[in-house]
Amino acid sequence: MRPSGVGLRILAWRMTSPTRVRPEPSDRRAQRGAREIEKMRRNRKEILSISTLIATAASLILIAIVYGAYVFSERSGALSQSAFDVSFSELRLSRAFNILLEAESSQRGFLLTHDASYLQPFLTYRQRAGAELDHAEEQMKQLDMVGSAPALAQLREVIEAKLTELDQTVAMGAAGEMDQARAVVRGNVGRDLMSQARDIVSDKLRQLANLRAERVADAQANAARLTTLTTIGVFSVVLLSLVGVAQVYSYSADLAGAQDKLATINDALERRVAERTRSLQTANEEIQRYAYIVSHDLRAPLVNIIGFAKELAASVKSIAPALDLPSPAGDGPVIAQARLAVKEDIPEALKFIDASTTRMDNLINAILSLSRLGRLPLLPQDIDLAALTERCVASLQHRLNDAGARVAIEGRLPRMIGDQQALEQIIGNLLDNAAKYLAPERSGRLLVRGRRAGPQVVIEVEDNGRGVAPGDHERIFELFRRAGKQDRAGDGIGLAHVRSLVRRLGGEIAVTSDGESGCTFTVTLPADLRRAMAEGYVNA
Repeated sequence: MRPSGVGLRILAWRMTSPTRVRPEPSDRRAQRGAREIEKMRRNRKEILSISTLIATAASLILIAIVYGAYVFSERSGALSQSAFDVSFSELRLSRAFNILLEAESSQRGFLLTHDASYLQPFLTYRQRAGAELDHAEEQMKQLDMVGSAPALAQLREVIEAKLTELDQTVAMGAAGEMDQARAVVRGNVGRDLMSQARDIVSDKLRQLANLRAERVADAQANAARLTTLTTIGVFSVVLLSLVGVAQVYSYSADLAGAQDKLATINDALERRVAERTRSLQTANEEIQRYAYIVSHDLRAPLVNIIGFAKELAASVKSIAPALDLPSPAGDGPVIAQARLAVKEDIPEALKFIDASTTRMDNLINAILSLSRLGRLPLLPQDIDLAALTERCVASLQHRLNDAGARVAIEGRLPRMIGDQQALEQIIGNLLDNAAKYLAPERSGRLLVRGRRAGPQVVIEVEDNGRGVAPGDHERIFELFRRAGKQDRAGDGIGLAHVRSLVRRLGGEIAVTSDGESGCTFTVTLPADLRRAMAEGYVNA
């Protein structure tokens, strides 16, 4: 009879599956911590939204202030220039009238004293009166003063008439006709012309003064508006800044409070995790001890069975000659059955017992090996994966030759810090498994490649063998479980042993295959086992 492996499968499942701890009620502190974290996230989103809004508003206000300052500055410049033009027009107009007064005074002095030196101012200012009036007229045209052109034309006629009267009297005086010249002066023609000129100039100066006052008032109003805009803008920016500071202060206070709460909750969770970890370690140690004890307990009766089977085989060998001796009563059916049992049935049963006990012994040894993995001390050292792979290939060369397979290392394998013995077993078992399940219709080809992926090293072993059906990708890593056609010797231990070793090193293993054209085993391990052990990711 073939012994059942159900008990061993249950034990192996307990050893290779994560230790299960009965779930406890939800921890209130963990829930509170999650709520605090969610609150912090919401507050952060709110403060970011408010900060963005404040920054946008402040930017718009500053843009408005700058634009307003530019507009008002341009306006103020235009008003200032206009006020300057008004003042300049007043100056030109006043100067033209003053020149006329100076010319008249020079004429009067000459006629009274008959002294030619009094004519010098008259001769000088006589040419400048028209020029000053031209400047004043041009300036007032730029000011676009309504009704200025007719008045200025009239003023020009009056000035020309006055200058003509002055020229006439001066010419008479120079010719010695003083009485006639004085008679012209006493005729009040010049006085009337001066009165007309004075009235026109006074009216224009009054208009210019009013215009200047308007320009100054506009400039002052413009400056006041600019001041108001700047004040409002500065006040708004300060207000927004205060709101932003208040929001940041509130968020900082909430953040500090939440961090304090989270620190308290984290301390409690760390203690809980430490307690759970100790419980898991204790449970795993108990499972390992249980496996070790059970394996020893199974080995004891197995040794007895093997021993008694050998004794039974020896006894059968000693009985067989006796059954061949001639019996006085002859060979009856009983003797014939006994002879058949001794020569055929019992040896066949003993062979079956031997095969079964051998398989049982291998299974027990596998369980003992797996139970020791958890206690296996890791020795981190610098490893050249290329050299290590070449050693594994050399140790399997005989099997590879028998299978007609060749192994190639693709690219440059990285260096890493790991446990050399464990890595040799991992790569060796993967190569051995690939060589065992090659496809007979094609020559075997095995590829080994590796790369660095951040803090990890990825090792891939690819073959062109039978492949693994997609539904068996997880099954092949279970202890005593095999997949596909069972035409190769094996107990379903190798890949389970590989996964246990990979997990012992803090890594993972996976397989990809379409079930027909080979498969690829991908092993992901920490690139620095020493650091992983120091950080607690891998138990020492």
